[in-house]
Amino acid sequence: MSCCSTSVRQISIASEPHRTFFLKLEWAEDLGSGFVILLSDGISAWSGEVSEEDVSREAQEMEMERERYVGDLHLALTGEGPAAEGEYSFHLTPERPGRPLLQLSYEKVQNDISFRLGVVDLQAVPEPTEVIRELIRHGLEQSTRLQAKNQHLLEENQKLRREQEHVTKEMQRYVQGKERLERDLYSRFVLVLNEKKVKLRDLQKRVKELEESVEENRLRNKADSEDHKAMETAAGKSPEESDNGGSTEDEQEAEPRQPDPRPLTQEMPESNPMDDSLNDITDVGPCRKRRHRHLQQLETQARRAALDQRQRSRSRRRKSKLC
Repeated sequence: MSCCSTSVRQISIASEPHRTFFLKLEWAEDLGSGFVILLSDGISAWSGEVSEEDVSREAQEMEMERERYVGDLHLALTGEGPAAEGEYSFHLTPERPGRPLLQLSYEKVQNDISFRLGVVDLQAVPEPTEVIRELIRHGLEQSTRLQAKNQHLLEENQKLRREQEHVTKEMQRYVQGKERLERDLYSRFVLVLNEKKVKLRDLQKRVKELEESVEENRLRNKADSEDHKAMETAAGKSPEESDNGGSTEDEQEAEPRQPDPRPLTQEMPESNPMDDSLNDITDVGPCRKRRHRHLQQLETQARRAALDQRQRSRSRRRKSKLC
């Protein structure tokens, strides 16, 4: 059998707990295609071979799928895998008279129940020192490979650690740059926001001024219309008073001067007809002049009152603006 893979492990034999045995396993493709077993206690050595037909027969006897049986067999004989330790046990049948062969059986222990995976017949090796030498050589090679692998892993670990430190520094630099950028953007945002607030306040102030100007123009137009109406009303009442012969101060003063309605014969016993005719005609010239002057005074007073009212409204608006 041309062997491609080799495995060496230390096992314990349940029937001989005080002895230490080393199990060497050699196979080509996988354990399903057959394998060779070498067993040694450091003094003697035994060897045996399991064929592919033996593996298939054992799988049929266990009523297991061949792939699953080969997997359990690999775990039991090589000890590779986290669940191999403690789940498999080995038993060695001693030599009997007339039968110079040993039998090594390997079992799977599950829930305190043992299932025999297989058995192999071992024959004593005529030169055990050669087997022991091979075990030592394989152990040294395996140790060298493990050391090289460990060194490679250490180098990879150091490389990864350096990369981690570099990435950590870069991340810190990126974080600091991000924080600086955020502060810069926030300060710029605050400046822009304050400028917008100032512009909004200016616009609100302009809107308020325009509203006040519109209100002032409306009040001014209203005051002008009221003044115009007052002047028209004053101008319309003056002719009526002149036509209706309204009482004036001159007429009121002139009325007491009229004589009492007594017989003319008693006051003026000697009056002649020419004097009576003259006394009946009243001179209206001075009265018309006085009424004209009175109307002019009324117009002047109305104008002054309108001007005073306009000035008072303007002063009130100016005070409200200052407040």
